[in-house]
Order: sequence, then structure tokens, then C-alpha cells
Amino acid sequence: MDSGHSSKAFFLVMVTIVGSVLLLCAAFVLAWEVVSTGTIHTDLVGLSAFVGSVASLFATAGITKVCSERKEKKCEYE
Repeated sequence: MDSGHSSKAFFLVMVTIVGSVLLLCAAFVLAWEVVSTGTIHTDLVGLSAFVGSVASLFATAGITKVCSERKEKKCEYE
């Protein structure tokens, strides 16, 4: 039986990498704005929504993996 461990791990790693790159890009843009203009003109409410959506991607990937592994362990003991 194919348990799908590698595909779940790959999905989790890819979501982590993509989310980290997105957050690093946002941090770089914010830092560049401070260095070049000396102040922040970026809409921080929009930036916080962006960070929250990336965080929800992390949470969704983690919850999906945890739930599927619990289900597999339950099936192993039966």
C-alpha cells in the first residue's frame, strides 16, 4: 500500500520554501523602502494581511500532514 509519505513531506517542504521566499521578499522590499526613503509609505495593513495569508498556508500544510499521519496510525493499529 502506498502511504504517500514522500508526497506529503514534499508538499510540506515546498510550502515552507515558497512561504519563506515570499516573506523574505516582503521583508526586503520593506527594508529597501526604509533605506532609500528613510520612511515607510507601504500600506502596513495590507502587508499584515499578506503575512497572515502566508502563515495560514504554513498552518494548513502542517494540519494536513498531522491529520493524515494520525489517520494512518489509527489504521495501522486496527
